[in-house]
Amino acid sequence: MADWEDDWEESEPVAVAPAPTTFIHNTRVYSNNSGRGRGRGGGRGQSNETNWRARGGDDGQPRRNFRQENGNKKVISIPSNKVGRVIGKGGSKIRDLEFESEAKIKIGDSNGNDTEVSLFGTDDAITKVESMIDELMKDRKPAAPKENYTNTSRNDSASGNSNFVTVNENGDEVVDWDRLNDEYEKKQQEKWSKLPKIIKDFYTEDPKVSNMSGADVKRWRLANHDIQVKRTFDDKPGLRPIPNPVLTFEQAFQHYPDILEEIYKQDFKQPSPIQSQAWPILLRGDDMIGIAQTGTGKTLAFLLPALIHIDGQPTPREQRDGPTVLILAPTRELALQIEKEVSKYQYRGIKSVCVYGGGDRKEQIKVVAKGVDIVIATPGRFNDLVLARHLSAINFSYIVLDEADRMLDMGFEPQIRKSLFDVRPDRQTVMTSATWPSGVRRLAETYMKDPIQVNVGSLDLAAVHTVTQNIIFVEENEKEATLLDFIGNMKENDKIIIFCGKKATASHISTELCVKGIGCQSLHGDRDQSDREAALGDMVDGTVNILVATDVASRGIDIKDLTHVINFDFPRQIEEYVHRVGRTGRAGKTGISLSFVTRNDWAHARELIKILEEANQDVPNELLSMAERFEAMKIRRDKDGGGGRGGRGRGGRGRRDYY
Repeated sequence: MADWEDDWEESEPVAVAPAPTTFIHNTRVYSNNSGRGRGRGGGRGQSNETNWRARGGDDGQPRRNFRQENGNKKVISIPSNKVGRVIGKGGSKIRDLEFESEAKIKIGDSNGNDTEVSLFGTDDAITKVESMIDELMKDRKPAAPKENYTNTSRNDSASGNSNFVTVNENGDEVVDWDRLNDEYEKKQQEKWSKLPKIIKDFYTEDPKVSNMSGADVKRWRLANHDIQVKRTFDDKPGLRPIPNPVLTFEQAFQHYPDILEEIYKQDFKQPSPIQSQAWPILLRGDDMIGIAQTGTGKTLAFLLPALIHIDGQPTPREQRDGPTVLILAPTRELALQIEKEVSKYQYRGIKSVCVYGGGDRKEQIKVVAKGVDIVIATPGRFNDLVLARHLSAINFSYIVLDEADRMLDMGFEPQIRKSLFDVRPDRQTVMTSATWPSGVRRLAETYMKDPIQVNVGSLDLAAVHTVTQNIIFVEENEKEATLLDFIGNMKENDKIIIFCGKKATASHISTELCVKGIGCQSLHGDRDQSDREAALGDMVDGTVNILVATDVASRGIDIKDLTHVINFDFPRQIEEYVHRVGRTGRAGKTGISLSFVTRNDWAHARELIKILEEANQDVPNELLSMAERFEAMKIRRDKDGGGGRGGRGRGGRGRRDYY
């Protein structure tokens, strides 16, 4: 599965909302409360989509031909039934062979019994990799079976030997699963007992925090987005009370002056609501589930306790067998955003690495080999490095599953479970999420111990209230003209993201804008990682003011001065609408969203109405009518026995050309 992208946050000064104007299209008038001015052209962004393939490498030079550079080539033959030994699971072995030998390997044609393998590189590299492949071709004798391991004697249990096969009353051999599970648990306990002890409690409560009355705590939580704090599952006897929130940075980190110094450098004024409640919980060593919308400071909430956890372990860092903190993120952009946030805090020489699909695997391995304390990873690349034994999961003692709901939406649950299979059970686990679906709850039940749940705001799906949400009703073939009309009236300082439903649409729109001399960048799954990073860089530094993207960017973007979000295609799921809109109006600023709605989107009308009403936005009459017509159609279809397709909205069957 590809690794895709989201979210981090930082406090910003409040900006003044743009002056209201009126949007006119096809004789229908819609207020969008936005100021529009002239679009920006020029800069690196003008020819992004049309030239990125020709540009090739990160330096803008044409892609090099490995064979030409390294000159030498040797072709060897190996048995076709042993090709898998060279390739390895998911290609892991062939990558390791290339990395260790500095040669290039290409699996060629097979004549049935034998397969050609071409080796490229220097003489020394070819000799080395050929020797390594010869070693892989050797057949190993199977290990001698352990005495009495299988069902050689029916009385082995008395002697203490492992015998998990018994004979039932019918004379059939069956597995004794109870004994097998007991033996497994015994072996696991032996493995965990050999690991070094860990410390998780680093919190000393400030007297002012301790003296807060229950009424004071309740009032503070209500005033700060109605924070709800509870034990996620049963509140077992003997568990410590949930700690009170801290109101200042000093109350949380007064015993860690180096941390305070790093916070002061960032010029933050006070903790965000989730930070105030999360820091006491995490510093105390509890597992925590943080549920909050994007842009609320979740990254810093789990990061600073992680730094203290790393430095506070009894085993010196140089004597540990691997990294201490693992942060799993669903997408490359989110992983890179977290790495950027980590790099802002220089604490006791702690080092981090970001590993993700599409990045330079060899370079990532080199950084890991030199020794790091924090691994920020997408699930696919993390499992790849663990499988290739460049990383060991067993020593992680602080685990973060960031944007857990997004990881489940993207189908990463099997990889998450694989990632956590070999992690020590006494770890501290943190999970963040914007929503609380059943899949996230299932993960929490499996991998967390007595977690405390912190909800910032309602658990009901809601868009941020700092965004003015506008709906534009258009025909499908009118979208492009409507978009160009909007862009032609942008102000010079306006900065927008245009969200498209498919990669092909994003590519087409960005190309059309470039052809018209409008500077833009694009971000979608068909672009190389270097091009995707360049696209973000151009938006952040102001080289371009327009980014055309798929939902790969709906949670992976933090552009501080983003003024508008345009939903060129309405998203397939209403959750993505919320996250798209949440790209603007962040960290105290205001923003504007503009959503193009066609008759094909009527299946989402009722859910959209709820979100608009919750955020005190105007609900167009046409949207109300659209919802009523869709519900009437469903009733009519049910009466007809389920016949008919019920419209062509994207809420039903999906396709895989989304990212």
